[in-house]
Amino acid sequence: MAERLVSRHLQQAGVSGEQLALLSLIATVEPITPTALAAEMGVPLTTLVDALRRLEGRGELERSPNPADQRSHLITLSAEGRTRLEEVEPPLRQAAAELGAELRLDERDVDQALEDLHRALRSASSYETRSN
Repeated sequence: MAERLVSRHLQQAGVSGEQLALLSLIATVEPITPTALAAEMGVPLTTLVDALRRLEGRGELERSPNPADQRSHLITLSAEGRTRLEEVEPPLRQAAAELGAELRLDERDVDQALEDLHRALRSASSYETRSN
């Protein structure tokens, strides 16, 4: 249900939830290799490479040589990618406001709950990776 609510708002900015997650994470951890990004997201590298190609096709990513390993490259957001993230912010805030109104919570409380959820998911994903 939350995905449908957010997706409805993301359509206004022309971004899918997958694209938003990827753009947001890259903006947070850039520069990063595709392999490290796949590990950070908890997805197979082959899945990530396809998503990166789509973003690159939209002009939202830049690749540069990796000075630490000439066999790989580093990914950063392009100016177009940063603009896309800025365009997504108002629709996301609207979705959070709608959700907050239904929950009768302040927007800051919704933001904190989402941060807590993200932290828990990262921790659980990390645990799952270590267990395998």
